[in-house]
Amino acid sequence: MSLTKAVPLNLKERVTQEQVRALYDSIASLVMINLVVSTALVYAFWGAVSPNWLLGWYVAMLAMLIVRVLIYASYKRRADETKLKLYQRFVVFGSASAGVIWGAGGLIMFTPELEYQLFILLSLLAMAAGSAFSLSIYLPAYFAFVPLMLAPITLQLFLMDDATHIALGSVTLVFLIAQTIFNIKINRSFTTTMSLRFENVDLIDQLKEQKVEAEQANRAKSAFLAAASHDLRQPLYALSLFTSALEHGSSAAKEKNVIKQIKHSAKSLETLFDALLDISKLDADTVDINKSDFELQPLLNKLAIEFDAQASDAGLAIIWEQNPPNVHSDPALLEQILRNFISNAIRYTNAGEIIVTCEASADSQVVIAVSDTGIGILPAEQGAIFEEFYQLGNPGRDRSKGLGLGLSIVQRAAEKLKHKIEVVSETGQGSKFSIIVDKAFHTPIAVSASTEPSESSELVDRETRPLVVVIDDEHSIRDGLSELLSLWNYDVVKSADANGVITQLNAQQRVPDVIISDFRLEGDETGSDAIKAINKACKSDIRALIITGDTEPGLLSKLKSSGYEVLHKPVPPAKLRTFLRRLIYQSQEC
Repeated sequence: MSLTKAVPLNLKERVTQEQVRALYDSIASLVMINLVVSTALVYAFWGAVSPNWLLGWYVAMLAMLIVRVLIYASYKRRADETKLKLYQRFVVFGSASAGVIWGAGGLIMFTPELEYQLFILLSLLAMAAGSAFSLSIYLPAYFAFVPLMLAPITLQLFLMDDATHIALGSVTLVFLIAQTIFNIKINRSFTTTMSLRFENVDLIDQLKEQKVEAEQANRAKSAFLAAASHDLRQPLYALSLFTSALEHGSSAAKEKNVIKQIKHSAKSLETLFDALLDISKLDADTVDINKSDFELQPLLNKLAIEFDAQASDAGLAIIWEQNPPNVHSDPALLEQILRNFISNAIRYTNAGEIIVTCEASADSQVVIAVSDTGIGILPAEQGAIFEEFYQLGNPGRDRSKGLGLGLSIVQRAAEKLKHKIEVVSETGQGSKFSIIVDKAFHTPIAVSASTEPSESSELVDRETRPLVVVIDDEHSIRDGLSELLSLWNYDVVKSADANGVITQLNAQQRVPDVIISDFRLEGDETGSDAIKAINKACKSDIRALIITGDTEPGLLSKLKSSGYEVLHKPVPPAKLRTFLRRLIYQSQEC
């Protein structure tokens, strides 16, 4: 039974409320005990004392018990927290009424015969002892019942003024004092237990609130990063497009050098945004895990092509494992993990070498490790390095040293793959980062290279240039992408929305070969909506590509389920061109 909620109670009031509730819950058994014992006493003393006095006492007992039952029924039916004081008074009043009636009974049934005196005395002492575990919960109820019940007969024993009765009175008084002390201890223990319980409940509630606040803060952080990433990727993407167009038409060495520096800066920004995207994709659970048996050597060769030059520029040498064992994992995610290990090794190593090893163990696993002779990591920091934005030796937040997301990405990816990561490091001596993967279950089957269109085959068997639709609400991106596509020998129809594209297509009476659309368009329209509208207008299923700068996890999940090809801004022009040629080639094949 819970009380009707009102103004929140303080701790003391909540403990009292629990004490009163416990007493009310025990009233039914107390009433039954009182009824049975009083009936037994009336039967035992019938004929030993005046029937009128005995019946009068029994009627008073029954009336008191009926009133207590009615109060108990009312409480159980509609308890109200605002009436806590009233319920407390009812409990004390009920206990006091019972104490007075039982005390009066002790005098009424105190006959001259010693055996009857002992019988009623023992009965009252038994009632007092039996109340210890119920009334001790709430001491006002105890003091309203037991002393009023035992005081009259104790006084009567002392008034008899003989050794036997004085001894019985003394024993009764000692019993009363001892039981009172005992009940006070029980009450103190109960009160302490209830206080701790409510404090723990409050603490749990606070922890739940803090958890909710932390989750909200994390969602707010993700939303902020997603919004910032999208807004910053837009001009960066436009910069990339215009730089590529400028490079295509420039021949002067000085201009090419300036363009090279611009592209290098844009590439650095792109790397930072890719890290944010990787975190968002892993958090959104939009990364497909495709484990398979594959050869590790081609993956290491690919990484060697990418990192040997970087290491050489930093005055370092990378020693690569030769003829490593075949493994069972997801090639893309494993490559991402190793790429982060190696780039970190280069970043934090000033001199010496980096060694990549792949050792097979006896338990059908392969330990792939990247060791360096760098600055090392303090033991206290070895756990923190996997946290987002945590960086060693970069108090000035030099962005050329990354965002501090690489190892956070590694940890998330390893958890997805169910691979274990190990770190061994000594300050000033270097570090060793390892990932433990499964051995290949079977010998990997070599897969022949897929047929891709070549540069020369791009416009094979075409009387007109392929038509590409560009939809983006950013004017600079539309112009930059259109300029680049024109240089690549594509015809372009561009607009901020689907309606503008459909109008131009109707005027030209052409069906596009490919649609390239931003995901976020003006109003509530999305790239998916625009593609569907153009397909409906053209009565065709046109190859389509969605380009987005968003990194918000929920949106990434939505994009994954859209069924369209997706690239993330800023898209390197070379990657876009390869991707576009593949779509055009597939369109021709159809």
